[in-house]
Amino acid sequence: MANKYNLKNPAVKRIMQEARELATESCYEYEAHPLEDNLFEWHFTVRGPGDTEFEEGRYHGRILLPAEYPFKPPELIFLTPNGRFELNTKVCLSITGYHPEYWQPAWGIRTVILAVMGFFPTEARGAIGGLDYTKEERRVFAKRSNTWMCSVCQLRNGELLSDNAPRKKISSSDQQDIPNFSLSYRKDNNDKSKDETEQNPVEQKQQIADSTKEIQPTLSTSLSQSYSSCSSTADSSSAPQHQKVQQEKKKQPSTTSPSTLPAKQPTVTDVSSSGTTNTNNNNNNNNGASSPRIQTRRNRPPLWLDGLIGALVMLVIALLIRRYAW
Repeated sequence: MANKYNLKNPAVKRIMQEARELATESCYEYEAHPLEDNLFEWHFTVRGPGDTEFEEGRYHGRILLPAEYPFKPPELIFLTPNGRFELNTKVCLSITGYHPEYWQPAWGIRTVILAVMGFFPTEARGAIGGLDYTKEERRVFAKRSNTWMCSVCQLRNGELLSDNAPRKKISSSDQQDIPNFSLSYRKDNNDKSKDETEQNPVEQKQQIADSTKEIQPTLSTSLSQSYSSCSSTADSSSAPQHQKVQQEKKKQPSTTSPSTLPAKQPTVTDVSSSGTTNTNNNNNNNNGASSPRIQTRRNRPPLWLDGLIGALVMLVIALLIRRYAW
């Protein structure tokens, strides 16, 4: 069988290693071996847990390993009727293909077998691949399981896992290898809602009244605190604004009414010989005090006007001299 597979393949190397380890050890609780023609399919037989309705039973099943093993989890299928797991159905555990996110490459075939053995006494509660038979029915299946024969192995469960095998208990190292596993339940939410609906209506009303009494003082306290905080915030915000307005009013010049304004002083007008008029206005400041009188200044004519007048005078003189000279 070794010549059929590539021994350099990581999956083949890992499976061959586990096959050698399980073949050399003889355990009273379980046994497992790969098929002769398929290294990726294993058959296992486990003994029912003690002090349970499965104690006298031996149960046979299949383990299907993926090509990416050990980086992907295997699949687990039971073949022997047991009243706990469905037959020819993949069982949903946290170490099977239903939950690859929980799988760890350090786990192996021994880990899967130990995990499923620990799950026998638990309740199915509608889990995938689980059954809820009565204890009496499971005891009947346990007695019949010893004579059950696998069509592939051609051996009965009593022969695969006989009572003459050495009673080697599961070591502490094997127990540490057992991971925390679980099935996918479908009835958890339904049971919870059913319990809530079945509660006494009187108790529900009393709970509502008690919760209302607890909420009212808390609500009034929170409202009073929020009101006081808002009031203090408004006062603190309005005080700086009021001070700012007062400061701006102080900076602005004071205005007086028209009745308090002093009478407008007459305009002083000076007329020069050249026909120009000079006007001086007396202004008062805002507080009503008289400002010093502005000294008037005679505006001088432009220089070109003086030159023009001089030229006209010379021209008139020249014309008079020319007229009388002739």
